[in-house]
Amino acid sequence: MGTDYPADLYASLHNGTEGDEDFYRAVCVGADRVLELGCGSGRILAVLADQVTELHGVDSSEEALALARKNLPASVELQRGDMETFDVGGGFDRVLVPFNGIYCLPDLESVRRTFVQVEKALAAEGLLVFDGYAGDPIHEDDSLDEGFDEEGEIATVDARGKHWRVFERSEYERSAQRFTVHYRYLAEDNGEEILATIRHRYLRLEETLEAIEDAGLEPVVAHGDFDQRVYDRDSERMIITARKRG
Repeated sequence: MGTDYPADLYASLHNGTEGDEDFYRAVCVGADRVLELGCGSGRILAVLADQVTELHGVDSSEEALALARKNLPASVELQRGDMETFDVGGGFDRVLVPFNGIYCLPDLESVRRTFVQVEKALAAEGLLVFDGYAGDPIHEDDSLDEGFDEEGEIATVDARGKHWRVFERSEYERSAQRFTVHYRYLAEDNGEEILATIRHRYLRLEETLEAIEDAGLEPVVAHGDFDQRVYDRDSERMIITARKRG
């Protein structure tokens, strides 16, 4: 589960969700120490660099961390590690998992283990904040076909000194709450092709809240978008804020 995707190509195409950067800036107002899990090339850390005293990022990809080191101030602490087992000490005012990062975990038990590590990392008044696309309306939509859809062109990007056409094809498995998305990058100048894959196990609200509580955390609020509207079954995003119990 997770990704099989060159970090530079990923960064060229996957540049966040509208409103997420402003949202995370607001979330981190007043925070002195912030940790991002699945930091990738450092997109969210970069927008926090001018307001947070101490920033840390963890990612499982050394290739992504190499990009982050180029994009971020030298003061940002970056470490290779997995969300389930990371250890960067405690006392963090915020732990963030932006842009569907929690969905890269293979199963619900992995999510629980991640939340246990987050509980250890948080300061007494610290907050966990993460977002993903809303799983409940997808899971309950009987019109959504399982299996592969047809490949379609979705974007053009510049990377590696070339201009690429990008094609996407997705597979949905409702029983496993899983999307597998295949990308094909086609260079316009010489026809070179690069294939990449993202695997998501999406979360539903109820199981997410249970996993949070199992880890010694308590939910604070569930938002349905970055404008902070309340989450409901018609929401396109699921954005959760949680804190240490008590």
